[in-house]
Amino acid sequence: MGWDRALFRWINGLAGHFPLLDRIVIGIASDYFIIVVMCLVLVVMWFGTRDQERRRDNQLAVIAAMSSLGLAAAMVALINLFFVNNNVLAGTALANLFNRQRPFEVEPGATLLFYRPTDPSFPSNMAAVVFGLAIAVWLKNRKAGSVLLGMACLAGFARVYVGIHYPGDILGGAFIGLMGAALAFALIKLLWPVKRLLFWVLERLYLAG
Repeated sequence: MGWDRALFRWINGLAGHFPLLDRIVIGIASDYFIIVVMCLVLVVMWFGTRDQERRRDNQLAVIAAMSSLGLAAAMVALINLFFVNNNVLAGTALANLFNRQRPFEVEPGATLLFYRPTDPSFPSNMAAVVFGLAIAVWLKNRKAGSVLLGMACLAGFARVYVGIHYPGDILGGAFIGLMGAALAFALIKLLWPVKRLLFWVLERLYLAG
C-alpha cells in the first residue's frame, strides 16, 4: 500500500525535530492518556445534566460506549488469536495483513519515540477502542461524540507520529470500532429488558435516572 507508507513517512518525518512537540505527542500516544480523558467525558455525560430525558439518553450512550470499547478490544484479541497466534490461513493475503510488521521495524529512517510493541501493527488496538467508544457516543449525542471523535483522531495521529503504526492500521482499528459500536447498540436493543433492569438498579442506588 504505497499511499499508506508514504503518509507514514510524511507524518513520522515530523518527529525528532521539535522536542516540546515530541513530548506532547508521546503523552497523547500513550496507552492511557486519551482513554482516561475519554472516560472523564463519559463521567460528565452520566452525571452532568438535570434534564431527565437528556440524562437518560446520555447514560444509554455511556453504556453503549463502554460496551463498544469492550467489543472492539475483543475483536482485535480474536484477530490476534486466530490469525497471529494460531496462524490460521497462513500465507494468505488476509493472514499477511494481520501479521503486518510495525513501521519502525521495516521503514528505513523511521523515527521511534515510543517503546517497541511486540504485537502486529494491523489493526491498531488503540484505534479500535477509542473509535468504538467515540462512535457509540456520537450515535446518541452529536456534540459530545464529535469531541470524542476528535480525541480518537488525535490519538491515531499520535501513534503514527511516534512510529508505531501506519495510517492504515488506524483506519483498520477505526473500522473495528465502528463494528463494535453497531454491535453494542444491537445488543442493547436485543437485551432491552436487561437494560431496563440495570437502570432500575442504578436508580435505586442514586447513580442513574
